[in-house]
Amino acid sequence: MTTSATLQALTTASTDADRLRALKDLKNSVIGNTWKKVEHAGDDALLQYLLTLLKNAGDDSVCVSIVCETAVIFGALGAAGALTLRPLLAEGVPQRLFALVREIAPEQPGSARILAPVLRALRNILAATADTLWGHNWGVGAEQKVVGTGLVGDDVLHPARVRGSARAAAWRADANTALGLVFEPENRVALLALIDAQPEPNVLLPIYQLLARLTQRSSHREALELHGADGEEVPVSLVDHLLDTMVDWRSPGQWPNPKLLEAALDLLSALVKGQPRIATYVRQWSTGLDIAADDGITVPEVVTVLCELLETGPPGVRIAVAGCLTNILKADKGHHVRDRLGLNRTNNDLLNVIVKLLRTEAIEERVKLCFVLAALTSDDERLQKIAFDENCHTQLIAMLVEVDGDEERGELGHDAASRMREGALLALASLCFQYEPTRSAIADSPTSVLSLVRGALQHPSYGVRAAACQLARALSRTVAILRTSLVDSGVGEEVIETLKREVARRRAGGDDGPADGGFDMLPEQEVGERQFTVEVAATATICNLITDFSPLKSKIADPGGLELLAGLTTVPYEPLVENALWAFKNLSYHATQQLKDDIMTALGWDALRGLMSAPTPLNARVQALGILQNMLDKQTGSQLARTVESMGTEAFFLLMGDILRADDTEVRVAALFCLGSVALGNERLRRQIMERNELVEALSDALNARDPLICTPAIRALRHLIEKSEKSDGTRSWRPRQGVVDLLQPYELKTRLRELADNSANVTVRRDACNLLEILERAR
Repeated sequence: MTTSATLQALTTASTDADRLRALKDLKNSVIGNTWKKVEHAGDDALLQYLLTLLKNAGDDSVCVSIVCETAVIFGALGAAGALTLRPLLAEGVPQRLFALVREIAPEQPGSARILAPVLRALRNILAATADTLWGHNWGVGAEQKVVGTGLVGDDVLHPARVRGSARAAAWRADANTALGLVFEPENRVALLALIDAQPEPNVLLPIYQLLARLTQRSSHREALELHGADGEEVPVSLVDHLLDTMVDWRSPGQWPNPKLLEAALDLLSALVKGQPRIATYVRQWSTGLDIAADDGITVPEVVTVLCELLETGPPGVRIAVAGCLTNILKADKGHHVRDRLGLNRTNNDLLNVIVKLLRTEAIEERVKLCFVLAALTSDDERLQKIAFDENCHTQLIAMLVEVDGDEERGELGHDAASRMREGALLALASLCFQYEPTRSAIADSPTSVLSLVRGALQHPSYGVRAAACQLARALSRTVAILRTSLVDSGVGEEVIETLKREVARRRAGGDDGPADGGFDMLPEQEVGERQFTVEVAATATICNLITDFSPLKSKIADPGGLELLAGLTTVPYEPLVENALWAFKNLSYHATQQLKDDIMTALGWDALRGLMSAPTPLNARVQALGILQNMLDKQTGSQLARTVESMGTEAFFLLMGDILRADDTEVRVAALFCLGSVALGNERLRRQIMERNELVEALSDALNARDPLICTPAIRALRHLIEKSEKSDGTRSWRPRQGVVDLLQPYELKTRLRELADNSANVTVRRDACNLLEILERAR
């Protein structure tokens, strides 16, 4: 059946019954046939006609069936992902589906019959859009393509998302618009009202799954929490509803549909992720039941209920519970000793269940478990040690080897194999990030893990490449592994080559961002998009690989490598800029003057000054100031003067004054260290500092800081301004510069330094205050 024949059969149908039969034929042709889905989705006229059939059919049974069949067809087309999404979004299919949801009153007779396929279609299309634009929830997976039969069209149909073209820009715009539809007030209210009014699982399930997939940012969570359009209260609290669903299974005869329970857990997990306020609400939520731990320690009730589900639920539910509990406990660890004890015990139970399930479950379940394991152990050395004792790393390494063999034999599809590699690599990175024995065990494994990592850095899936970078970064935290294994295996050099390939790929696709940088150029919905994922992971790894003692430092310190990093500082994506600046900071630490000159030739003094200034984000400013600190370190007086002149003397001191008045501790500290280094220069530099009241006032104010991080560099900067070295009879003595002391007289330094020397709680502050007092005592 050709596309034109399909459209003709629909448009020439004389009755609704004939039209329904034609729709069923179309449905049967696309379900399970990706090629047909791509073919029909490319027929704009057919899509436009199908959209006209999506309307509230009232009580007419045949018309209701037509709407249902049409929705099923759109759902099937959406299930093909990137291959069919572009035309569906361009024709506004999600908008029409949402309009139909709003048109159907929940109390309308038979409303569930229409709502179920319509909501499933929305779920399929928008979840596939999120997967394509943001990456899958559980691993990125392989790029999708369809191999043709040779009978029609091209031999290979590639995804509709074409990078680096006007079509690609239009696709991203359509995708971002579609993903935002859920959180528009009228659509959001309609969905939440259905949750309250429609208890049928076939209606609730696609809503749960849709919201769970699309709730990715704090703004999404705020939109779904309690309020509807114009500040009106939504008639259901989503969190309360989900918690009620979860505890229902404890009542006799109330066990819910396992798929529904799993979806409810996934949605709660998405709502609570990184949200301490929501996590606290969940932990304190009460069903009126009195549950206590066996040892007498009262555990928050929801956590207890979820722990019971963790032990007794079906495998899919247990995995969803593990993810949900992990997000709850990561966001709210509690505030009392009893909370900490309960947290440790729950985390132990979670880890034990994950390890057991990893040994028994199928590939898709193991992929999810790897990501949950990575999140659970990522910042917990105690859990990393327990996992090491359970030989969890050995199990993950075996899975990496197994997936290679299964894929080669054709027993595992490329998509599942890609996500399995990504999950296993990320889990290994988390398990060894803070625990050195695991790092050594991975590096010394009889299975050549590092060769697997090197191969993964060249994998077609960007998720696998990013995960391989993460594991290399974790392993590089052990100096011995960095200096030997990562160098000998070629992994370190391959990370650098990976970054070069990623940048070249992005630039070839036209996604390099504005030439002048600027952090307000990338809208929220594009942040974290795939083009930066591997670059962020690779640059974070390179920061470790190019430390002062690393043999790999020279691999990035050549002109090409420096130009590469300098280019990344202009990309409108803060994490990438921060990592590139961090790499420059590590390169410039204790660097030769020649390397410092090479760095600044690539980066540029004007660019560095701009990166130290607002509106550059705070973390990036701190790294830029760190580069300047290293540039000023161990320079002679003439070199210091040239450095300040290179930045523009007046602009430099104005910038220091602005930063020293900032509220943030980190940038103030960095600026104080820079000013202290400049004060070691010649008399002209010191005079320029002393002539600026804002700088002297800032140094004086810093002495009042209770934070020793601020007080210490302030004292040292003042000492560099005040003391001078004199050599007489072969001995060196330290004397005050009387002119500087006279200028500082109104600030009563002696009295304030004596107070610090006697009363500061910090040993370094007391010592430095005493040393500066000794110098001042020699003044007139």
